[in-house]
Amino acid sequence: MILFVFMFVLMSCGRTDKPATRQFNTDEVYFNYSISAEEGDDNLTVLIRFLMGENDEAIPVPEGASVMLDDEILKPDSSKKAGTFYEVHKPITSFTGKHSITYTDASGKQYKHEFNFQPLVLSTYVPDTVQRQDLQLELLGLEEEDYVRILATDTAFYSEGINRLDTVKNGQLSISVDDLGKLVNGPIQLELNREYEIPVENGMGTGGKMAITYRLRREFILKD
Repeated sequence: MILFVFMFVLMSCGRTDKPATRQFNTDEVYFNYSISAEEGDDNLTVLIRFLMGENDEAIPVPEGASVMLDDEILKPDSSKKAGTFYEVHKPITSFTGKHSITYTDASGKQYKHEFNFQPLVLSTYVPDTVQRQDLQLELLGLEEEDYVRILATDTAFYSEGINRLDTVKNGQLSISVDDLGKLVNGPIQLELNREYEIPVENGMGTGGKMAITYRLRREFILKD
């Protein structure tokens, strides 16, 4: 009896219950593409995943299928946390313009998504010291009407800072003196993010999306 209990415990400890990996099903696959870049970095990152549902696990494509960025065939990678993914790094300066991501299934049918990448450029010079008054900024690389998230923090523990999504028309972005009133005098970290999503219309059963983010930062001293 004691031996039986010992063997049962040993077998239970040695068993690991791993969730079964779901198979590629064209009726359920969700195309998840992202491009992330930051001013000051030489390269941007293109990340491609195929999900079984928008918020589900990333799965490998079937044998005989392929994934391409423009004319380059990409090789898969994987991790326990992220699942199977395709990741490639490209120089930001040469990536500006039109591109395509193409999934080709084993039968040769193609699902092609074309997009245009434009880096966010702050053409306004931000001095080392900024007076507490309206701060007018001009941005390039945006649509006629676009959206940019403003993040600004100081060194005070109690300060709420600035964190909002703002509408930008014709590249003009204003940080008002009232906005700056949320910050204390001293070192300021300013971050501008262009973050938007576009649908992957030429997808499979559940479609897909592409998320594009571009971040730039400035530092200055705020004073009255």
